Amino acid sequence: MKKKKKKYNIRTERVLPTPEFLKKHEVIEKQTNRAGEKRLYVTDQLWIDTYYKKDIINYDQYQTAIRFLSLFKRAGRVQKVTMSFSKERIDKTYADTFNLSSEAFADYNKIKRLMGSRSFDCVQDVICFNLSAKEWAIKNSRNVKASAEIFRLSLDDLADAFKSLKS
Repeated sequence: MKKKKKKYNIRTERVLPTPEFLKKHEVIEKQTNRAGEKRLYVTDQLWIDTYYKKDIINYDQYQTAIRFLSLFKRAGRVQKVTMSFSKERIDKTYADTFNLSSEAFADYNKIKRLMGSRSFDCVQDVICFNLSAKEWAIKNSRNVKASAEIFRLSLDDLADAFKSLKS
């Protein structure tokens, strides 16, 4: 007799966070578009989420930080660059995504030039590389007590850079 294989249904199986994870992070459950289906979301995974929840930064600064993080990811700055010099023709869909990432990379460099090196380094380390403002201050030999204020001012510079990027 053949053994019947137990079917694994992705929709019915649920993976719940561990108690250790729940002690460190806040998790909320949201409804999806499908009836009766819910998803778990971690609401304080990044430092900018924590700063926003503790009212260190306001909503506009938080949205600016999220916009910069999406630009950083779209530009492909997280990935390592590898190249090959083969003579094969590039697929059109790949070329289109490459153009989008190159435009995002150009915007990323424009923002870097518009902001200045010190405030850009603070924003990049805290938003993109997920260092706390205190860790950034220690890394760059800055005043640790003023690190949150420096981060807020850098976010204001970033918002100004985004405004001048449009024009």
